[in-house]
Amino acid sequence: MPLSSERKKEILDTVSKLRVTDVRDGMDWVGLHHTGTVSPEIRPLWRTKAAGFATTCRHVPTQQTVPTMSPQDYTKWAYEYWYGQVFKNDLADQIDEHTFLVVDTCNTPTPAVGSMDSMMWAALGARGCLTNGGARDTDETLASKHLPVWSRWIVQPMYQGRVEWGGHSVTVEIGGQPVRPDDLVVADGDGALVVPAEHIDDVLTYAVQESENDKEARAALFDRLGIARDETTVPAFDVPPHPYAKSAADINALLDRHRR
Repeated sequence: MPLSSERKKEILDTVSKLRVTDVRDGMDWVGLHHTGTVSPEIRPLWRTKAAGFATTCRHVPTQQTVPTMSPQDYTKWAYEYWYGQVFKNDLADQIDEHTFLVVDTCNTPTPAVGSMDSMMWAALGARGCLTNGGARDTDETLASKHLPVWSRWIVQPMYQGRVEWGGHSVTVEIGGQPVRPDDLVVADGDGALVVPAEHIDDVLTYAVQESENDKEARAALFDRLGIARDETTVPAFDVPPHPYAKSAADINALLDRHRR
């Protein structure tokens, strides 16, 4: 059964308090060790974090040959033929405030995302973009930071003469991982992770468990190292104590033992 808008909002609120590594731990805890982690060659355009529910689409490498024509005719050909027919799509109708756009370019070094289309997606509510293709106009995107992007390449070309529209709302493959519509996508400086929709609740239960345990240990180590505590040491969830939690006294005793 599709998740309601309210339920998606609740899930994304939980995820906003977690790191990708926490969610990765949650995946391990439910036995999905080899599921979800997108290839590390797909990286964020800048260090940030984002999460949302996948809206997928595909760009297919074209077999068409660009005809020889004048620049004036090329303008008409590009906008009327390529964008009016070959690459025509209704993707904008699929985007809402919970969307993480996932673009499969079939590993073609073409722009899955540029500054203008990403601004349009952001204006529609999209939370981020994940692609095995490229990002273009990146200086502008980096300046405005209107939409977080995780891409394989930084590229220069436009779409026409290179890729055709291959449809939306289909299962795609990004960085070695299948992504289906409404799977949960979580991404930060450590890369991107895809949580299958049917496992979201269980994964987040154990992601929270491990995150809270980590925060307690971090707080003790911050104190030991003389680092001012920050938000990464503050509990974010009201959950039972971790069954294998180490107290500050435990950590200090361990460190002191190794100093002797």
